[in-house]
Amino acid sequence: MLVERDRELETADGLLTQAVGGRGSVLVVNGVPGIGKTALLAEIRSRAVDAGFRQLVALGGELEQEVPFGMVRQLLEPLLRAAGPETRADLLSGAANLAAVVFGQGAGGADEVGPGGVEHGLYWLFCNLAHQPLLLSVDDAQWADEASVRIISYLARRLGDVPVLLIIASRSRRGGDNPIDRALTGVRPTLIELSPLSDGAIVRLVRAELGPDADEEFCRACARASGGNPFLLTEALTSLREGGVLPQAPQAHRVENLKLETISRAVLARLTRLGPDAVKLARAVGVLGPAATPRRAARLAGLPMSALAQLAEALATESILAPGLPMRFMHPLVRTAVYTDSTDLLRAAEHKRAALIMREDGAQDEELATQLLLAEPEGHQWVAQALRGAATGAMACNAPEPAVVFLQRALAEPVAPEQRLTVQAELGRALGMANRPEEAAAVLRQSIELAPTAEARVELSMQLGWLMLHTGRSRAAIEALDFARRSVGEGDTELPLQLQVALAMVDIVTIQPPSIWTARLDPLLPSLSGKRDVERMILSVVAFGAAASGDRPAPEVARLARLAATGLLTVRDKWILINMASAALAVTDHLPESLELLDRGVDAAGRLGNAAEFRYLAVLRSHTTFYAGNLVDAEGDGRAALELQEDTRPQDLPLAAAVLVDALVARGAIEEAQRVVTENHLDGDQSVSMLIAHFVLLARGRLRLAQGRFAEALSDLRACGRALTQGGYGNPNFAHWRSAAVLAHHALGQIGQAVELAAEDLELSQRFGAKSAVARALRVAALVAPGRDGLTRLEEAAALLDGSPAVMERAHALIDHGAAMRRAGYRAQAVVPLRQGLDLADRCAAVPLAARAQEELTAAGARPRRTRLAGREALTASELRIARLAASGATNREIAQRLFLSMRTVEIHLTNTYRKLGIAGRQQLAAALTE
Repeated sequence: MLVERDRELETADGLLTQAVGGRGSVLVVNGVPGIGKTALLAEIRSRAVDAGFRQLVALGGELEQEVPFGMVRQLLEPLLRAAGPETRADLLSGAANLAAVVFGQGAGGADEVGPGGVEHGLYWLFCNLAHQPLLLSVDDAQWADEASVRIISYLARRLGDVPVLLIIASRSRRGGDNPIDRALTGVRPTLIELSPLSDGAIVRLVRAELGPDADEEFCRACARASGGNPFLLTEALTSLREGGVLPQAPQAHRVENLKLETISRAVLARLTRLGPDAVKLARAVGVLGPAATPRRAARLAGLPMSALAQLAEALATESILAPGLPMRFMHPLVRTAVYTDSTDLLRAAEHKRAALIMREDGAQDEELATQLLLAEPEGHQWVAQALRGAATGAMACNAPEPAVVFLQRALAEPVAPEQRLTVQAELGRALGMANRPEEAAAVLRQSIELAPTAEARVELSMQLGWLMLHTGRSRAAIEALDFARRSVGEGDTELPLQLQVALAMVDIVTIQPPSIWTARLDPLLPSLSGKRDVERMILSVVAFGAAASGDRPAPEVARLARLAATGLLTVRDKWILINMASAALAVTDHLPESLELLDRGVDAAGRLGNAAEFRYLAVLRSHTTFYAGNLVDAEGDGRAALELQEDTRPQDLPLAAAVLVDALVARGAIEEAQRVVTENHLDGDQSVSMLIAHFVLLARGRLRLAQGRFAEALSDLRACGRALTQGGYGNPNFAHWRSAAVLAHHALGQIGQAVELAAEDLELSQRFGAKSAVARALRVAALVAPGRDGLTRLEEAAALLDGSPAVMERAHALIDHGAAMRRAGYRAQAVVPLRQGLDLADRCAAVPLAARAQEELTAAGARPRRTRLAGREALTASELRIARLAASGATNREIAQRLFLSMRTVEIHLTNTYRKLGIAGRQQLAAALTE
C-alpha cells in the first residue's frame, strides 16, 4: 500500500512524459532504509509499462559490490539472453559491439577496446534499445560496483536526446563516500528525498492492518515508534498482531520500544519459530546472495532438496524470503538481520563452503571471488587461482577496480612463491588502470626488488616508467627508466628498443633537448627496416626530434617520418607514432600525408571508443589543418575536442582551446576566440611544463596580436620562444613564434629587434629547407624592411609556394606581394597575385585575409568581387564536418558514434545543412558540397 507519495509520482509521471517525447533524464530517489524507495520504484515501473516503455531493472546487493559491471549486467543480460541471434547481433552492432566483452562475448579481443570503449559501447547499446521509450530502474545503488558507477555517470551526461528515464534509488548517507553522488557530479538530476510518513498516514495504515477501531493514542504511539518508516511500521504491526496486542490506548506502551534493533530481534524470533531447518536455509540464502539457487542453498544448509520447497514457502509466508525465484530476502534489512546473527568467523567459514559448493557446481571465477573475498585466507592454491581468474576477467572488460581487490586477496591467500612476482605485477597494472598511481608505483617498485632476472626488472621498470609518465610524474618516470636502462642484459635486442622509445618519450614530455635522444637513437637507424612496430616507433621519435630541432635537412626528416607512418596502426600506444610522425611530416611540408595519418588515428580512436585519444588526435589534426589552410576543418576539430564530454585527461582541454583559438582568429572571430580563452581559464600566467603546452602561449600571442595588444602578444610569444629554444626546439617551422613576434616588435616600433629576429628566422628556415618556412621568413622580413629588397623577397616567397599544400601561407605571400607591388606603383601587375591570393583566402575561409585582398584590389583599381555567404560557405565547421560524412554514405548513427555525438545533434546539424544548401535531403549532399 503506497501512501503519501502522490507528489513524487507526479514528478515521475512528468519525466516519463518527457522521455516519450524524446527527452531523457535522470531521477534520483534518496531515503533511509525502509522508507519506501523500492515500493515507489515498483509503482513508477508499473506506470511506465502502461505508457509503452521497455523496462530494464537492477537491484544492488552487498555481495555484488566487486562484480565487474554487476548492475549493468543485471539490466542487460536477461534481455540479451532472451534475444535471438539476429536481434542480439543488431543490438550489438556498430559501436555497441565494444560492450560485448562485458557479457563475455568478446569484441575481437580485449586489447582492441580502448580506454573508455566499454562505456561508449554500452551507451550505444542502450541507444539501440531505445527504439521505444526505455526505463532503467536501479535500486539499492549504494551497493553498485565501480564499473557500473562509471556507466551511470557516462549515461547521465548523455541522455538529453535519448528517450530514456534512468531512475536511481539509493540510501541517504550523512558524510562518507556516496558512489552515486560521485557519478552525478556536474549533472543536474531530478531529486526526490523521501520523507517519513505523517501521523495521519500512520493512523490509516494501522487501522487498515489491525482494524478500523484502533485507538488514536495507540496509532500515534506506532507513529512515534516507527518514525514514519513504512518498513519498521509493517514489521512492528506484524509483531504486535502475532503477540495478540490489541490496538487500544492502554497497550500503547507496548509499541514504544519498537526500534530497528527490536525489529531485527522480532524477525529472528519469527524465523526461529519456523524451526532449525528454516533457520539454516535462511542463513544459506544470506551467505550465497544472488548466487542462491535452490540446489546450492540446500547443499549449504545441509538439507535435502525434497524439504526445500516447503521451507521456502514458510519463509515467504513470514515475509522473510520473497516468494518464488530467484531466492532472495523480502527486504535488505531482513537479510541484514539474518546474516549478522552469527560471528565473523562462522560467516567466513560459510562463505568458504559456499565457494566450494559453487566451484563443484561449475561457477565462474567471478562468482567464486565474491564468496572468497569474505572467507579467511588458508593457503589454498585453487582460491588464489580463482581470484586471479576473476581479476583477469575484470581487466578484460576495463574494470580494474574489482581486479585490484581480487589480486590483493589472492596475495593474502597467499599465492605460490613462484607466482607472487607475476601477481604483484598484475596488481600494479590494475592499480595504474584504476587511477591509483601512487599505490601502483609502490607495488611495482616492490616487484622490481623481487624480480630474479635482469629482463624481469627491465620489464617492470618500463611499466613503472610509462605509468609515471602518463600520470605526469616525469621525475619518477626518468628514475624508473634509467634503472631499466642500467639493468638491460647483454644480447637482448627487442627490449632495449622498447626502452629507448620510453626514454625518448620522457625526454620529449619534459622538454629535454632533442639531441639527447637522437644521439642515442641515430646509431640504430641503419639497422631499422621499419617492418616491426618498435622500429617504426623509433623512426617516428627520431623524425620528430629532427623536425623540432632542425638538425638535419627537411627531406631526410620526411624520409624517416614516411618509414614510420607506412603500414597498419597496430602498435599499442599508436598515438605516440601518430603524434611524432604526423608532426614531422607537417613540419617538412608534407601536409596531406600528415593529415592522412591523423585521419587514420582519429578514425581508429572513434572505432574503439577511445574518447581521450580521439580528443588528443583531434587537437593535433586541428593544428595541422590550420597550417594547411583549411580553417573550417581546423575549427571543427578544435570544437569537437573542446566539447567532448570526457574528463579522464583534463590536461588536454587547454590544448583543445588553443587550436580552436588559432582557427577562430584566422577566420576573424576575435571576440569568440577571447571567450574561449576566458572560459577555459587561459587569461592568466601560462607555463610550458610539457612540450605541447607551447600551443597555448602561441595561440594566445596570435590572438593578442590580432586584438592590437602588441606588448602582451610579444610577452606571450617570447615566453613561448624561450621555453622552446632553451630546450633545443629551435626549428621555425615547428612553432611559428618568431614570425609572429617580429610583427609584434614592429607594431611596437622596435624595428631593430624586429629586423634581427626576422634575420634569425630566415637563416634557420633556410638551413632546414622547408619551403613554407623559408617563404614565411622571407615574407615577414620584407614586411619589416620594405623597399626594393622587400619586393624581391615577397616575389621569391610567392614563387616558392607555387603549388604548395601550405595554402594559407601561400595566400599570405600572394596578397603581401600584390600589396607591395601596388604600393610600389605597379598597380596593374598587382592585380594577378591579389586575385590569386583572394581565391586562396576564400578557400581557406580566412575572412580577414580575404577582406584585406579585396581592399588591395580596390586600391589597385580592380573591380572587387562580391563575397557570397551562401551554400557551402554558409555552413559552420560542425555542419560541414557532419555533412561530409553523410555525403560519403555514413548513417546518422554511424556519424554520431564516430564523432562521440548524440543522434539528435547529428539530425539538427543535417537539417540546418539542407536548409542552407537549399536541398531536400542527403541524396543531394555530395553534389551540393562540390559546387
